[in-house]
Amino acid sequence: MINWSQLFFIVFLYHFKVVIFLHGKNRLMTLILMLLMGGGLFFIASLRVDWYAQALISLFFLLILILLRRFKTGGFWRVLFVTISSFIVLRYFLWRINYTLSYQDFFSSIGATTLFLAELYGGLMFFLSVFVNIRPYQRTFIPLPEDTAKWPSVDVIIPTYNEPVDLVKITLAAATNIEYPKHKLNIYLLDDGATEQKLKSFNDDTRCAAKERQRQFLNLCSLLNVTYLNRKENVRAKAGNMNSALAHIHGDLILVLDADHAPSVDILTKTVGSFLADEKVFLVQTPHFFINPDPIEKNLDLFNRMPSENFMFYQAIQLGLDFWQSSFFCGSAAVLRRKAIDEIGGFRGVTITEDSETALILHSKGWKSHYVMYPLISGLQPETFTSFMIQRTRWAQGMVQNFIFHNPLLLPNLKIGQRIGYLSNMLFWFFPFARFVFLISPGLYLFFGLKIYNANFFDFLSYTVPYLAALLLTNHYLFSKVRWVFISEIYETMQSLFSIRAVWSVLKNPSHPEFLVTPKMETLDEDFISPLAQPFYWTIWITFFTVFFGIGRLFIYPEEQSLITITLFWAIFNLLLLLSALGALFEQKQRRLNPRIPVNIEANWLIRYTDTLTEKRIPILINDLSMGGSSFFCESELPENTETINTFIEISDDLGKTIEIYKAAITNSYNRKNGFIFGIKFIYSDIDEFVRIVRFVHGDSFRWIKIQELAGNDPGLIKSMIFMTKIGVYYGISHIKWVLSSTNGKIKRYEVKI
Repeated sequence: MINWSQLFFIVFLYHFKVVIFLHGKNRLMTLILMLLMGGGLFFIASLRVDWYAQALISLFFLLILILLRRFKTGGFWRVLFVTISSFIVLRYFLWRINYTLSYQDFFSSIGATTLFLAELYGGLMFFLSVFVNIRPYQRTFIPLPEDTAKWPSVDVIIPTYNEPVDLVKITLAAATNIEYPKHKLNIYLLDDGATEQKLKSFNDDTRCAAKERQRQFLNLCSLLNVTYLNRKENVRAKAGNMNSALAHIHGDLILVLDADHAPSVDILTKTVGSFLADEKVFLVQTPHFFINPDPIEKNLDLFNRMPSENFMFYQAIQLGLDFWQSSFFCGSAAVLRRKAIDEIGGFRGVTITEDSETALILHSKGWKSHYVMYPLISGLQPETFTSFMIQRTRWAQGMVQNFIFHNPLLLPNLKIGQRIGYLSNMLFWFFPFARFVFLISPGLYLFFGLKIYNANFFDFLSYTVPYLAALLLTNHYLFSKVRWVFISEIYETMQSLFSIRAVWSVLKNPSHPEFLVTPKMETLDEDFISPLAQPFYWTIWITFFTVFFGIGRLFIYPEEQSLITITLFWAIFNLLLLLSALGALFEQKQRRLNPRIPVNIEANWLIRYTDTLTEKRIPILINDLSMGGSSFFCESELPENTETINTFIEISDDLGKTIEIYKAAITNSYNRKNGFIFGIKFIYSDIDEFVRIVRFVHGDSFRWIKIQELAGNDPGLIKSMIFMTKIGVYYGISHIKWVLSSTNGKIKRYEVKI
């Protein structure tokens, strides 16, 4: 039998050679060497040693992983890190298959097999994630030529369905601010909320609402010089809406914007260059940047204290996909080549995620995509957990439909890297099944005594603990800048109880899902418990009793004490996750329609006295911005005779020259150390002034970069674990206290369609 030192020596030499070869940007060479590495890893990981040698091997490799975390996350060290962690994970699964799946009894075997399949799914997602993120490609935008005659024409399309007119107005105004030759830029509002079918509906409410909506949009489009388009009926949702518009637009490129995604002024100058540099590029996708918290961030008070949940996808995974030429269309903040769209007969609408479906088909046709990680829109996230789940359920169902109808393993002409990239993103949405198994598994043993994990304490210590540590360390190594530890656990746990039903419905009937639009600009006048909280109450009670029974089993079955203790810790971890979920389901009131954007802008408070026709400038520091107003710090207090003054915010350039003046009214003020904080409301009298305010608030993409950079830095594994535990327990208990102290619980009980 080979000893552990010989085994390590073989593994290290082999991986060192592979890592040296992988230190390059050639995708084909990387793929070939990764496949060779996988075969070698499989052989070495299958070698059997006793538990003591295995524990020493695991400890040694884990220490190397801990040391490697101090190196930069690129090139040689990145590949070496994931190679070692992959070895630990692979060795664990080979051990699980060969030594832990023996038959016990019928029910135990059913439970053991189910748990192993859930683990196997997690292992598969680990290897797919490692593959996708092996070499993130940070692409810089390609500048446009100085001669604007060479620039392609662009059609901006903004599909809308039931979004508030005031919200769409901001996006339309922001689109008119885009810096691009006006004769090469056309903007279109695609109104699916006022189709001909609705305008002629026999239902009076539907018909009147559609007519009023159309009237408002026609007036708005006329003022902004935007073309208004509607269609006969709502067929194939957003894809059908965009395809209907293709008959009316004729630009070389198409910029797609969601109705709540206000573009920055440079969105085209930072994306269009890719199409001129390579005629086979069909897509330039940019990140979705959000100026408001999602409901979990809001209710757990996490916004701007740590990276947002979407950072992991837009600042890490898409970069990894781009290396393999599989970054895909995300429905908005993207520019597409019209010729490519025409080649496949328009935007694909077989699934309810027309964006990724369209990208997949075009990749299979040999077209290329670019991902430019530069935030060029400011959007809005769902305000309530119900809205959040409507959105995520649509994504889950659409990606599962894609897997069924356009399986990347079977679709012709895709490269291997593209197949694996798409497969990773599709299979991810099956996580509710695995999550559900992990939630109930401790109870199968602690309640019913089912032997679902056939291993003794020493095997657990030498195989399972290193495996879990490797998963944790790898996740932290790859994503620590964009995701804190346990954040994914909370999000996936919260989604799983609802997504599992939605995904299952697609598996039963792939054509069943309907496109549900995410509600926008919701306001919450009071605190309340989410109507989706009920399943979590049941799950928490079951998990609590699982822990209670587990403690009892410690005394009843002392011979199983080690296994009971391990399972008990597992159940307690589940309980902490569910408590965090409860905290996020306690919806905090939110009366402000327009989110405040944190800024740090030096400006002047310009005061004009109407009685003396004089004016005064006072230096101020603007703290936040929104379409509804702003707040700023000033050392001077408000003048006494406010009836005789007009106030303005004056923005100057670096040389002190005034570049913009915005009329504003003081709404409130309060004392601060060394000065005062004033709240203001922007005032505009015509559409031109409104457009200028939109440019001031939403037009500067550099502002979004600064906000991302200021998102909470990763404090490390231990501190982030402690922080998330405190947050989860605190807000979870607050939820329970609020329900117990409330006379009626204020649980909004209404039908929720997900």
